[in-house]
Amino acid sequence: MLNKEIKKDIYRYSKFVFGGGFSLILNLLITYVLTEYLQLWHMLSFSIALGIEILFLFVYHSFITFNKEGKLSLFIIIILIISAMNWVAVYFLSIIIEVQYLMAITLSAGVISIINYLLNRSIVFKD
Repeated sequence: MLNKEIKKDIYRYSKFVFGGGFSLILNLLITYVLTEYLQLWHMLSFSIALGIEILFLFVYHSFITFNKEGKLSLFIIIILIISAMNWVAVYFLSIIIEVQYLMAITLSAGVISIINYLLNRSIVFKD
């Protein structure tokens, strides 16, 4: 049987993933609208969407996932590093490997979410 801390962490990660999933949908919608309707380069659209996503995620994780005040400056540093990794992964998948850009964003987000959760749990919203 799982101990209480592991259960708590699994529950918290599920809230983290739900917020991440919602922010991914937000990111995809913004990227799509900016790319398809405003004719921006998809990587520029994606960068703008990431900026909006950062603000959403900090508020969501502060009130929902971790239910505590986080350190915004550390969150921004971590999310910028994570976003840079995400941007490079999306660039690699969509430009180098030629995966459709919305699929590239989705694939990258899955891998990045685990790293993101661990960093946020241990640094930004540390118990």
